[in-house]
Amino acid sequence: MKDERPPVRSASTSVIATHWAVIFAIVAFSAGTGISWLILSGGHSKTADRQLPTFVTQTDGPSAGNSEQTPPDVSQLSPAEAALAFGNWNYDKKAWQKSIDAYQRAISLGLDNADVRTDLGNALRFSGEPRKALEQYQTARKQNPQHENSLCNMAVLYAQVLHDPGNAVASWREYLRLFPNGEKASVARQVIATESQKLP
Repeated sequence: MKDERPPVRSASTSVIATHWAVIFAIVAFSAGTGISWLILSGGHSKTADRQLPTFVTQTDGPSAGNSEQTPPDVSQLSPAEAALAFGNWNYDKKAWQKSIDAYQRAISLGLDNADVRTDLGNALRFSGEPRKALEQYQTARKQNPQHENSLCNMAVLYAQVLHDPGNAVASWREYLRLFPNGEKASVARQVIATESQKLP
């Protein structure tokens, strides 16, 4: 009669199979972890740290095409535009004081608008000078009362840094008045509801 039992593996074959199974499991786990991290993190984004509820910049991706280590080529730019390019480059590297100096130089050379003032305000805020940041946002608002990012950043500064719920709510209400369907309208409504509870 024929034996129906499955063949028995030798001990060495079983150990080798177990060894390869462990290696496969480790590789599969590592690959899965890496892929999950990429999906959840969304990859590298230079603008990730600039979005609300922190701060919004006017110069998203200013140094596109430049590596973080390579300064921008400003050989074809005017002195004011070159200063702005260096400001943006240093901003992306989070070299706040250098970006502040460059933005101030661009302004002194005549490149003075709400976009530059807003990014200068952000750099000042990140370097620990919130009152000076507020001055820049206010200047940007005077230069262009329809400037969305300066108003957003001013509202965030009041709420998160200066802990001034009255001005935060007033700024977000102004935002909703000017931009009822704006990109940050839902954030504005949420912050108004939260910050209003802190008012006397």
